[in-house]
Amino acid sequence: MERLSDYIQGERVVRELRYHAPEALEALVRDLEQPLSPPLERAVARSLDDGRMPDFRASEVLMPAMMATFAVNPATIGEQALAELKASCNRCEAVGRCWQAMRARADGEACCGFCPNSEAFISHGGQDG
Repeated sequence: MERLSDYIQGERVVRELRYHAPEALEALVRDLEQPLSPPLERAVARSLDDGRMPDFRASEVLMPAMMATFAVNPATIGEQALAELKASCNRCEAVGRCWQAMRARADGEACCGFCPNSEAFISHGGQDG
């Protein structure tokens, strides 16, 4: 369980960035390699889950990482199917969880439990392990 002081600190940093440096927050969220403190990472994930980052497009940041996780080549997916996968990704209700999983380099098997596109990735030649 997260300590209250960690929760407050993470939320405070996200709020400060959102109001005073939104471009820095956007860059931070788009960079899946950026080291973050655990409280800040959890606060960003909560912000993604509850829609406090309305300009974030999961299909631009998370879907390419998820496709790499499943070893799927986007060139093997037709344009219409790819558009449907992107739309599904952008409607996902597990964006914060996905963001954390992609940051942690979770494997496909772990992602199958929450990714709405996992079956499609596997059917397009991807791997779940």
